[in-house]
Amino acid sequence: TKREVVETGLRTLLRLCEQQKIRNLRGKLDWQGDLDAMRTDR
Repeated sequence: TKREVVETGLRTLLRLCEQQKIRNLRGKLDWQGDLDAMRTDR
């Protein structure tokens, strides 16, 4: 139905906006941790 198409489109738009917000954080978050200690498959 028309309503379902509109709702699906709005959900898709919201998801894309959230993904863009996450991409905008790239390089801005300070990482504190030890990757070698976190890797347990070695």
